[in-house]
Amino acid sequence: MTRAFNRPVTPYGPGHRGVDLASSPQAPVLAAAGGVVSFAGPVAGRGVVAIDHGGARTTYEPLRPTVTVGAVVRAGDVLGWLTVGHPGCPAVACLHWGLLRGAVYLDPLAAFRRVPPRLLPIGAAAVSS
Repeated sequence: MTRAFNRPVTPYGPGHRGVDLASSPQAPVLAAAGGVVSFAGPVAGRGVVAIDHGGARTTYEPLRPTVTVGAVVRAGDVLGWLTVGHPGCPAVACLHWGLLRGAVYLDPLAAFRRVPPRLLPIGAAAVSS
């Protein structure tokens, strides 16, 4: 990661509304979770893809999208190919990955961090304290 999430205090205040992940040009950009493509196209000269996950939305930029609006994607599906041109990226190319729930920006790394399952053995009783 080259730049961490920094939630803005106000809707239009300073902050970093996602994370920047260093990579290389033309690296595949993959969907973090299943959903429906709600936007795929240019914004301010950079390619952007947004995925609606039913109550949350992830965004990915800059990339050359290979998906179209309305496409259903699964976790791990290729959304496009990373391009150069992300301001402030210390690497040759960085993916800016964002997550919103409604109008609230969230840290995508915290929301999608994989946690090992914690299961009780079959027949084990729950321990109460």
